[in-house]
Amino acid sequence: MNRKLKITFITLLIVLLALISFVGLFVQDTKFMKNILPEYKLGMDLEGHRAVTINVSDDTETVYYDADGNEVEEEAEGGTSEEVPVNSEENLTKENYEKTKQIIENRLKDLAISEYLIRLNEDNGSITVQMPEDDMTDIASQFLYSIGRFTIEDEDGQVLMDNSNLEMVQVGYTTSTSGTTIYLAFTFNDDSVEKLKEITNTYVESTDEEGNDTSKQVSIKVDDTSLIDTTFDSEISNGVLQLTLGTSTDSEMINAYLQQATNIAILLNNGNLPITYAIEQNRFIKSDITLSDAFIPAIVLGAILLIGFIVLIVKYRKLGLLAIISYIGYMAILLIVIRYTNLVITMEGIFAILISAILNYILLIYVLQALKKTDKNREEYKNVFNKSMKSMLLVLIPTMIIGIAMCFAAWLPVYSFGTIMFWGVLIIMIYNALITRILFLNSIKE
Repeated sequence: MNRKLKITFITLLIVLLALISFVGLFVQDTKFMKNILPEYKLGMDLEGHRAVTINVSDDTETVYYDADGNEVEEEAEGGTSEEVPVNSEENLTKENYEKTKQIIENRLKDLAISEYLIRLNEDNGSITVQMPEDDMTDIASQFLYSIGRFTIEDEDGQVLMDNSNLEMVQVGYTTSTSGTTIYLAFTFNDDSVEKLKEITNTYVESTDEEGNDTSKQVSIKVDDTSLIDTTFDSEISNGVLQLTLGTSTDSEMINAYLQQATNIAILLNNGNLPITYAIEQNRFIKSDITLSDAFIPAIVLGAILLIGFIVLIVKYRKLGLLAIISYIGYMAILLIVIRYTNLVITMEGIFAILISAILNYILLIYVLQALKKTDKNREEYKNVFNKSMKSMLLVLIPTMIIGIAMCFAAWLPVYSFGTIMFWGVLIIMIYNALITRILFLNSIKE
């Protein structure tokens, strides 16, 4: 392939990439055209967020006593009752407020909520959480105040086992000809293995001499909601109780069962809240940054970019034009990578994109300046280009290392900046070593 054909081919490829990146890649979807490129994932500072506030519940519950003053489940003849706060005064401590906050934070992490802010009022225990608005927001909102109480109860409501007996809950599945079965595996701690064994030997299917059903059932509950009322077919001696949530061959149903099982596991594995909370506020708050706010900065950046392109053409002529083509290709690839890697773009992430764009422009200027001082000899061009790229690595590699370090940050703004800087610098090195090199070296005759 001759040098002009190579330049033409790469230019057309860059134009195609630019159209895909800046406009989209559309396919027919029923009556409409659909962009199959992933949407940009924006942070709360750009997209807005859900603000949820939970307060310590001031509800009461009715406690019943029999004629002898013993607490009973239902109102008894000759007995009494009283209204008791669901949260006792001695339970409302700073320690329990902090514990609640930590449990909520652990739940949000296990739910893979990408970004959240959590604030605790240590005086009254009020907790406010800000998180992105997406498919998981409603579930996450419920996890803020769900107690996470696990119980195995008999038919009279007596608690046989609770959270203190649990070691962990795992999600599992099996596949057979009838479909995929999703189940929860409740693993009990060593001190509770014998207790579970006793329960599974007691609550079994049975009939009397006349064939009447005399089975005693237990109810497995989470936050007083029964998952199942059941008897046991056989003794469980290994301390692991499996509970089937559903079997299906339909992928949507399987995913629904899997999500349900995962949510229960997350709720129980992080412990139950020491305090009962009630939701006070649950609303979406728009971002303070609007399109009108971004209009003037966008015009300024566009003008700066245009001036930069003009400088390249005026000062470096043909090589300057090829540098512009290369630059557009770099930006197109960077934005496509950001889409497909699901990087969260915050304001700090936008700064990382701008810094990457500036670094790429500086590299092009540095290479062009070196080539301008070189005789128009292809072999000499190759040597100068390679030498210039190696010199720029002294700037790019430390920047990339800083970006990698920021990728491990728990705070999303830092993480967003670091991950975008990492990809921005990595693409600069690879893209220019391949595409820009071919464009520049083929700009002169052999």
